[in-house]
Amino acid sequence: MVLKLLYLYAAVVAVLLCSSANFIQSPSDVFDPVALLEPTPSAARDFGAVVSEAPVAVMRPGSAADIARLLGALSSAGPGRRPRAAVAARGAGHSLHGQAQAPGGIVVETRALPRAVQVADGGAYADVGGGALWVEVLEECLRAGFAPRSWTDYLYLTVGGTLSNGGISGQAFKHGPQISNVLELEVVTGTGEVVTCSPTRSPELFFAVLGGLGQFGIITRARIPLQVAPPKVRWVRAFYDSFEAFTGDQELLVSMPELVDYVEGFMVLNEHSLRSSSVAFPAEINFAPDFGSDGGGGGKKVYYCLEFAVHDFRQQDSAADHVVGLVSGKLNFLRPHAYSVEVAYFDFLNRVRMEEESLRSRGLWDVPHPWLNVFVPRHGAAGFKDLLMDAVITRGEFEGPVLVYPLLTDRWDGNTSAVVPAAPDGVAYVFSVLRSTDPARCGGACVDGILEEHRRVADEAYRRLGAKQYLARQPSRAHWREHFGAGWDRFVARKARFDPMHVLGPGQGIFHRTDSAAERSSSM
Repeated sequence: MVLKLLYLYAAVVAVLLCSSANFIQSPSDVFDPVALLEPTPSAARDFGAVVSEAPVAVMRPGSAADIARLLGALSSAGPGRRPRAAVAARGAGHSLHGQAQAPGGIVVETRALPRAVQVADGGAYADVGGGALWVEVLEECLRAGFAPRSWTDYLYLTVGGTLSNGGISGQAFKHGPQISNVLELEVVTGTGEVVTCSPTRSPELFFAVLGGLGQFGIITRARIPLQVAPPKVRWVRAFYDSFEAFTGDQELLVSMPELVDYVEGFMVLNEHSLRSSSVAFPAEINFAPDFGSDGGGGGKKVYYCLEFAVHDFRQQDSAADHVVGLVSGKLNFLRPHAYSVEVAYFDFLNRVRMEEESLRSRGLWDVPHPWLNVFVPRHGAAGFKDLLMDAVITRGEFEGPVLVYPLLTDRWDGNTSAVVPAAPDGVAYVFSVLRSTDPARCGGACVDGILEEHRRVADEAYRRLGAKQYLARQPSRAHWREHFGAGWDRFVARKARFDPMHVLGPGQGIFHRTDSAAERSSSM
């Protein structure tokens, strides 16, 4: 095994030397060989499990400096040359379409970076490693009585990973996505420079990497603002048989940020989806709707579940109960089908972990996940719901939740690289089709068919409704240009500045690895 790793190290260093002959004086200038490992199967796999492309090596860096030496070497090819290997940052491996893979290149496993979480300035913020999981951030901050303001639904994702995309959950209407809740970053750029940046210090890099899909740098540290953590949360679920009433009440809730702390919702497609979505909700739900006699046709009845939460800072005589009663009285749910439960703050934020354990027990976690995540302007929400029902959900068996909830687009900083749709009234809806496929029932051709159907839905939603995809790998340069719209030229200019040799993020498929001026200008 040792001999094999030595051969591997020699081969990768030779690749780097070929591309950077005028820069590297010795292999030790590249990186510590201890950090270089033979690729494991996980380096060519992600949560989506629909793409698998192996790297030539894996790097487990001990510091940002290790990453800087690697990227500096790769990006220093002389005129007329191009790097022989690309680099992808991989955190917890929850990409959906191979975005964190580096075919024939090097995968940098950011979980190997220092993951310390330091609460500072009396709880005003926490400095956290880019490879730390959000659940680790939560646990450490709670020890001091604080917590970040904005979350993802699933906490076993890395800080650097979600900040490179967006990071959304039911708090986004109030505080914005996670990328709107960052004070400072440490980033290793595509040229190998370690930069501390913020809205006032190297702001162009700061905003570029937030939502930048790993194209401009690797996030190695983040400073996250904190708030006082409530000990408990009052969590409410209410059921609807009308999409209009369901979304109308969601919009009412997000108009009350002074009262409500979290708003989400999901489609209730059948009895199974009702049961599976209730795994983490620790209260009995006596809701037995009639889904109709047609188990898979277009005439099937669909219901909706709205959920909201209120932070509870008092142990007794809770003010949260009063708020829940006040707010619930304004809603138009199917009475009496509203259910409320008090849970610990940590348990509420970590609720998806129970759903994960349920799926694992049924063999439906480590399977292909052909997901579809779309942001739809408010005016197109009902139309997109109908499109989903016609094209995706009612065709054959469907396993997984379909989340639906509103975002307020003014909570997204337009300086970041993230993309949200134009929404004249400032409201856009998240539709997340979180599908799991049973390999015994849906093999490779079946998964490919689902992905193709999702592509058709996304294309039609873009053309008809002005929708934008989230967490997706676009199939072509033309699709990426459409995705970014007016922001495309800025995105390309940022790439030219911070990763001119196109070393980073090959799995996204946005840029080709070349230093040809002609090719760079054609991408603009």
